[in-house]
Amino acid sequence: MVDFFKEFGYDMGSKDKILKSHAVNRYSSNGLRNLMVKTFDFFREYGYSDEEIISITTISPSLFNYSKETIARRFDFLNKLGYSFNEIFKMSLILPQILTISDGYIFEKVDFLKGCGYSNKNIHDMTVLVPSIFSNSINSLNSKRKFFLGLGFEDKEVNSMTKKMPSIYSHSIESLKDNYNYFLDKGFSINRINKMMLRRPEIIVMSIDTLESKRNCLLDFGYSEEDINYVTGVNPAIYTLNTQNLKEKILYFLNIGYSIDEIIWITRKVPTVFSYSCEGLDEKIKVLKNANLQSEILSRPTCLMQGVELSYARVKFMKENNLVFDHKAFNYLFLSNKEFDKRFGITNEEIKEKYPYKK
Repeated sequence: MVDFFKEFGYDMGSKDKILKSHAVNRYSSNGLRNLMVKTFDFFREYGYSDEEIISITTISPSLFNYSKETIARRFDFLNKLGYSFNEIFKMSLILPQILTISDGYIFEKVDFLKGCGYSNKNIHDMTVLVPSIFSNSINSLNSKRKFFLGLGFEDKEVNSMTKKMPSIYSHSIESLKDNYNYFLDKGFSINRINKMMLRRPEIIVMSIDTLESKRNCLLDFGYSEEDINYVTGVNPAIYTLNTQNLKEKILYFLNIGYSIDEIIWITRKVPTVFSYSCEGLDEKIKVLKNANLQSEILSRPTCLMQGVELSYARVKFMKENNLVFDHKAFNYLFLSNKEFDKRFGITNEEIKEKYPYKK
């Protein structure tokens, strides 16, 4: 038996898992080999590589029991639900059981999700990303919703989070609680955690080690726990960035002459700086540097939030109108559209069209 498993490319771990499966333990060696030949033949016809067939049959050995006609009907059923062949193919690689779950079981999940307020498109998009939604029980799906409702979220907010991060439905209540308690233990209020989750629901499903690594990275650069809570509370996307990305932003500011204390000051004022590319920051600062206004950044770090196209156009406009570039002029650069138009008689759209930005 070992020989024919090797013949098809299975390693010993996959072989042992398949042989221990209830789905195939009634077959003789010869019978299982014949099933394997048949299974590889028809999945190859559907465009699966041998490596992909090995993967899906190791995860779901019951696939050996299904005929080509049965699998074809499953593809047809899912196609009629609105999934393309390519989507079904990708879903089956994530969850091979999608090819064996009954029609009724899938319809049951669709009806449940519709009853929660999701549209057909929402359901389609969520299950393409996380097909295991179809394999979960209604009780399991509902328990996740009740967990969030118990934290003070409304139904529409639960829908918003799960549309952005459908994998929430595939995590256990225990793991969701662990992540929530992690933020409580760090000193965040319930209100702040909920706001963070609405913005970046990824934080409720990330590993605690991953979350902690981002905090440790900032601690190593001199941020206090209170600093970290503030910047990540305003910009929870920081937890989704890799530590190298965080280091690059801090080193970028160090390399252009700012001290750690100044960097902390800037990032507390504009926590979204961590989400900007170094190239984007370079462009914005270069515009100010060319106008001899780089030193003004510390007085108003929020200037880094303005698009480089608008900053450039306003600098060009002010130069053309012979305005002196001083602290007052610096503040003019970052007036609201309404205030700038009132003072200078030109809107953001008009000024950007008149002075198009060129790198």
